[in-house]
Amino acid sequence: MKIGIITFNSAHNHGAVLQAWALQEYLKGEGHDVSIINYRLPATDNLYRLYVPRKTFKSYKLNKVVHMLQYLKKFKTEPDKVKRFRKFEHFINNTLNTTKAYSVFGELNKANFDFDVMIAGSDQIWNGSLTKGINPAYFLAFGKEKIKRISYAASIGKDFIPEVEHTLFSRYLRLFDYISVREEKAKEAIEKLTKKEISVVLDPTLLLDRERYDQLKNDPKTKAKYIYVHNVHITKVDKRLNAMAEEISQRLGLPIVHNRSDYNFTNELHKFTSGGPKEFLGYIANAEYVVTNSFHATVFSIMYQKNFITIPHFQNPERMRHLLDTLGTGNHLIEFTKDLPNDLDELSIDYNQVEKLKVELRKTSIDYLSRSLAGEKTTNEPVKDEDKYFDSKDVYSCYGCKACKDICPVSAITMVSDKEGFWYPKIDEDKCIHCNLCRKVCIYRKFEKEEPVENYPVVYASYHKTEDIHTESTSGGMFIPMYRYILSIGGKVVGVRYDENMRVIYDIADTEEGCRAFCGSKYVAPDSENVKPRVKKLLEAGTVVLFTGNPCQIAGLKTYLGKDYTNLYTVDIICHGVPSPKVFEKYINYLENRYHSKVIDFQFRNKIRGWSKPYILVKFESGEVLLEPAASNNFNRAFLSNNIQRPCCYTCEFAGLKGSVGDITIGDYWGIENEHPEMMDQRGVSIIKLNNSKGSEFFEHFKEQLVLKESTYEKAYNANHKKPMNLVLKRNQLMSQIDDVEIDSLLQSYNHLKKKKKKK
Repeated sequence: MKIGIITFNSAHNHGAVLQAWALQEYLKGEGHDVSIINYRLPATDNLYRLYVPRKTFKSYKLNKVVHMLQYLKKFKTEPDKVKRFRKFEHFINNTLNTTKAYSVFGELNKANFDFDVMIAGSDQIWNGSLTKGINPAYFLAFGKEKIKRISYAASIGKDFIPEVEHTLFSRYLRLFDYISVREEKAKEAIEKLTKKEISVVLDPTLLLDRERYDQLKNDPKTKAKYIYVHNVHITKVDKRLNAMAEEISQRLGLPIVHNRSDYNFTNELHKFTSGGPKEFLGYIANAEYVVTNSFHATVFSIMYQKNFITIPHFQNPERMRHLLDTLGTGNHLIEFTKDLPNDLDELSIDYNQVEKLKVELRKTSIDYLSRSLAGEKTTNEPVKDEDKYFDSKDVYSCYGCKACKDICPVSAITMVSDKEGFWYPKIDEDKCIHCNLCRKVCIYRKFEKEEPVENYPVVYASYHKTEDIHTESTSGGMFIPMYRYILSIGGKVVGVRYDENMRVIYDIADTEEGCRAFCGSKYVAPDSENVKPRVKKLLEAGTVVLFTGNPCQIAGLKTYLGKDYTNLYTVDIICHGVPSPKVFEKYINYLENRYHSKVIDFQFRNKIRGWSKPYILVKFESGEVLLEPAASNNFNRAFLSNNIQRPCCYTCEFAGLKGSVGDITIGDYWGIENEHPEMMDQRGVSIIKLNNSKGSEFFEHFKEQLVLKESTYEKAYNANHKKPMNLVLKRNQLMSQIDDVEIDSLLQSYNHLKKKKKKK
């Protein structure tokens, strides 16, 4: 079995690399082909780098000479630091079986991993304060869907999960087929955010016997007896640790070896500042006593049956406490010297008993790994009734399509807006007759396995032949010939427009003017109130209807109708998620207050400077016009950064769906300059994807008006939306403040592109 492990493998931290090695070696010992996914976060690498590379020259070769001189200077001034760096890098690149290096999540997304299983863990990979926000990479939000996903001994690094991270955890935990953590507190916290069973397992370093570490360690050259003192903190002085070490040294009359270059003990033998993981093991294995605030120094003290004292970690003592308590050595977690017994013999350890307990705990952990590796995928299980939003209240399971409200025969369902401004169904139990029609029409996970129709999709790059239409449209001008054909045969068109209060709504039109209001991108969650029943009446009366909109709304329409209608054509839009109507309303109010006039139009994609560099154009009742680059507008930037979309957009089953729910799919052909450079046009180029014979039949009525270049699904979606967006902590932080901070200031604070511009 091919297994890929993602963890903190590149940190120059003894415990981090040794736990990665231990899990690798255990799985190799079980006969698996194991690789460490070499995810090297710049923030982590920068923490341990020897120097900040200077770019003195424009020439790469000259800068390389500068960097060599910087390295030589560092080697002369801080030789121990350089030796330590080299030993860690050698361990990471040679002792660990790493893949090529990846530095950003997008590179992992594009990598074509052929693993059967991916494992996240161990270490504090789910500690947002270490990863600068919850990082989807450590929740395995990449790779092929068929890969089984397991967490092993993942840690949150604290006793609880902050509320602002709850929706992120609940979103990403659903990716896992099997979940285990390292601490009981982590289990308690995570159980509140998922229905999956959570196991507590040992740190990977405890999966191996001492003999495996004997083969790895390098013993120190010193023959003198010593106390080894290990401070896990890179820069923080731990006065409790230093005081404890001084006390133990005085009582035992033994000198100290320690790992801090910036501190001197009273009775010091020497410093250990130039070694790597192998030397770290050697110093613990040969010590008479160990004093540490490090979890892994504690683990290896137990592994080598040493007398030791562990100082509780400043922020995360739970994992130390849990380990020591389960091994019957809880009395060795001592914070202050005043708590030491007068006779250190009282801290003697019955390592025969510890070994028995360790074997039992190891068996539980090995059983979890064996069960998880051999078990079936659990993430593809059919959706049950209790998985629907009505019971689960899981925000990721509701698209806000309102099909449930529209189908209810007794009007027992109302749509209620939450604090973020998104609608969710609420059932009036006094009215409900339990017909279950709402559950039957719910679109959640009904279309995720939608397969393409045979010989479809058929894909084109396209734009309208008429210059005026091409120029005025948001992209290539696909919608206008579609609706004009429908109007010409007496049909009606459904689309999205602004109402008189700049609310974004679905509506029905049967005139050129009415359809024109549907033109142009509107990056806001549209309200489909009562549109589906109106469409059904038209269809039942024999009227031809063209329904254009988000894939989820078309899915809701289809389940609401319950059958196919020959007089219905559906066109879905390639969607980047639907932003909060509440945030948009607040932003419109901000603009109206600032410019002292009512907003009457908001164009998200004005092409005054070309299709690839759109502008925001806002028209006011006063006649004033605001024009701003779309890439730096605060609202639009929040949308592009995925910070204000509906929760379901981050798990969307329609993203990149090859089969699609509409008869035709349209959208911008991003990357056209690479796939079909002869079609590149700054007035815009569209994808038009025919998904079935009905879509092809409809296409025949207007295709002569278009410039067409046959393409493929793979080319068209190479630079387009193939997967749900990544949910990041900034999204939750922003949305949690929309009622407390003036909206433009709030959006500005998350507009990092604009911040960079201001610094120039």
